[in-house]
Amino acid sequence: MEQTVTAEKAEKLSSVTTMQREDELLCNSLRTRTLSTIRNARGGHIGSSLSLIEILYSLFFRFLRVDPLKPDDPNRDRLVLSSCQGAVALFGVMEHRGFLPPFSLERFLVRGSELTMFPTISIPGVEMTGGSLGHGIAFGIGAALYAKSFGQPYLTVVVVGDGEMNEGSVWEAALAGHHLKLSNLLVVVNRNRYQVDGPTETVMALEPLAEKWKSFGWHVQEVDGHSISEIVHALNLARSSAETSTSPQVLIAHTIKGRGISFMENSADWHYRVPSETEYSDALKELETFRSTSGL
Repeated sequence: MEQTVTAEKAEKLSSVTTMQREDELLCNSLRTRTLSTIRNARGGHIGSSLSLIEILYSLFFRFLRVDPLKPDDPNRDRLVLSSCQGAVALFGVMEHRGFLPPFSLERFLVRGSELTMFPTISIPGVEMTGGSLGHGIAFGIGAALYAKSFGQPYLTVVVVGDGEMNEGSVWEAALAGHHLKLSNLLVVVNRNRYQVDGPTETVMALEPLAEKWKSFGWHVQEVDGHSISEIVHALNLARSSAETSTSPQVLIAHTIKGRGISFMENSADWHYRVPSETEYSDALKELETFRSTSGL
C-alpha cells in the first residue's frame, strides 16, 4: 500500500513538473513572438512587455473566467491593462488564447489595423482603451462597484506598472476602493523597478510599497512575477478573499524589465527601443538556448 501511495505521489509530482515546464516553454515562445513583433513593426514597448509575460499568461490561461467565444459575457471577469505599454505582450497572449485570430500580431502598427500601440476596445476581450496612464484602477472601480451593486459574480483585475504609480490618480483610486469596500477588485502591480526615465526609486521612490497599500486599507500579497505557480496561487487566494472580505486587494508581482534577454534586463534603455539586426539575432539565440535546454 505504501509503495502504491509513493508511486502515485511521484507520478503527480512528475505531472506538475511537466506542466510547469510546458508553461515556461509557452512563455518563452510568447517572448519570441513579442520580440519579433516589435522588430518587424519597428515600434513597441519591449521592456515592459517582456516583464509582463508570466502575469498575463497566468491570468488568461490559469485564472480569469473568460471565453474567447463569448467575449461580452456579462458574467465574465474583467481585465484592465492600465499599464498599456505592455500591449504587445497582451496581444500575443490573447492571440494564443483565441481572442485574436492566428497571425494577428503581423498587423501590429499596420495602418488601419486594430492592433495599435495601445489596446483599444475595438478588440474583443479588451475592456478599456489605453493611452494616458493612471486611469485603470478608477475604471476598475466602476466595474467592481457595478458588480457589487447588482450582485454580479465577476472579479475585476487591473494590471498597473510601478512607474505608473507616480500618478496621483492611482492613489485617489486606492482611497476610493477601500472606502467602497470593493473586495472584488484586484490590482496587480508589475514591479519591475524601471520606468522610462530610469529606476523607479531614483525617479520617485515607491518603497515601502506594500506598506503604502496596506495603509490605504488594501490586502497585500507579494510574489515572484515570473513564477506562474506563485502568481496563480495568489490569484486564487484573492478570489476566495473576495467572497469573505471587505478589503480591495493588491498583488505586487516582482518582475525584471526585459526578462529573458540578458542585455535588455534591468535597463531603462529598453523601455522603448527596436533592436538592431545584430541585437535581434543575439536575442533569438538566447531564447532558443532556453528552449533547447528545457528538457521537453
